[in-house]
Amino acid sequence: MSFQARTLSMCVEVYVKMLSDSDNPVIFLGFSGAMIPAGMKKVISTIVKERMVDVIVTTGANAYHDFVESLGFYHYKGSPHVDDSELRRLMIDRIYDTFVDEECLQKADSKIVALAEKIRESLSGLPAISSREFLFELGRFIDEEGLEEEKESSFLWNCWKYKVPVFAPALNDSSIGLSLTKHYADFVQRGLTPLIIDPIKDNFEIYKIKRDAKKTGVIYIGGGVPKNYIQQTAYLERSLLGIENSGHDYGFQITTDRPEWGGLSGCTFKESLSWGKIKDDRNFVTCYCDATIAFPLIVKAVLERMGEKLKSRKRLNINL
Repeated sequence: MSFQARTLSMCVEVYVKMLSDSDNPVIFLGFSGAMIPAGMKKVISTIVKERMVDVIVTTGANAYHDFVESLGFYHYKGSPHVDDSELRRLMIDRIYDTFVDEECLQKADSKIVALAEKIRESLSGLPAISSREFLFELGRFIDEEGLEEEKESSFLWNCWKYKVPVFAPALNDSSIGLSLTKHYADFVQRGLTPLIIDPIKDNFEIYKIKRDAKKTGVIYIGGGVPKNYIQQTAYLERSLLGIENSGHDYGFQITTDRPEWGGLSGCTFKESLSWGKIKDDRNFVTCYCDATIAFPLIVKAVLERMGEKLKSRKRLNINL
C-alpha cells in the first residue's frame, strides 16, 4: 500500500529494528496531547510491561489523567456538539468528544496536595526533587490507594512497578502543577519550606541515561515539550561531554502537523539532523495520522512480529 499506510508499516519496521538490535538501545517515548483521556493508557502500559520502552517523557496532564482514572474517576464518551455553557454549569469539563467530572478532579487534586505534604515531611535539607521522583511516588500512591482493578491499565503504576523513568519537564503546566502550587502556597503561609520540583535535576537525570546508553531510539507522539526534551538529550551530551555524533540512532513519529509552520510537532527528522539530534535519517520515519489510530496498530504489529523475543530484552538498569 501507499501514502500513510506505507509510512505506518515503516514505523513498525523501525520499531522492530530498535527492539532487535543486539546493542539493546535505550528507547525513549515522548507523548503529548490528550492521549490518556483519549483512551491510550492501556497501549502505553502494554509497551511498558512488554519491555518495548525504557524511558517516558510526557505532559503533566497525561500523568494527571492516568492518576485520576486509577482512583476510579473516569472519562466519558461525549460530543463536541454540545452547549459548553451548560457543561460549565454542571461542572463537566470537555476534551473534544470526551467528558470528565470536575468534582472528581478536585478530589484527585486534594490527594496530590496531601502526597506533596507527605513527601516534604520525609525530606531533610533542601526539599527539591525531580519530576521523575515525584511521578515515581505518584505510582507508589496508586499501588497503595488506587483501585485494584485499575492498576494494570495505569501507565504510572506500571512504570513504578517496572522502574521505567517517567519525566514531565513541564509539570507545572498541568493539574498536578496546580495542586503542587496549592501545597506551596499553604506551606509559605505557614512559614514552612514547601516541596520543590527541580526541572534542572530532570535535565541531569535524563542526560545520564543518554550518556550511558550505547545506542538510543526515539518514539514521538505529537510534539511539544516531550519531543524536544528527548531530542535535546543528544545536544546536551555533545555540549557537556564534547561527544560528536551523539544523535539518536532510530526513531519514528506520529503527527498530524506539517513542517511549514515551524512548530515542533511538524518538525521532520531531516531538520533534526541539522542540529545533530539524530545520526542520520535512514532509520527514521514519520507517519501523518491520528495517533489514536496509528499507535495501537503499530504496537499490535510489533507484538505479533517479536513475540517471545521481547522477554529476552534487558530492562534499563541505571541509578538516578
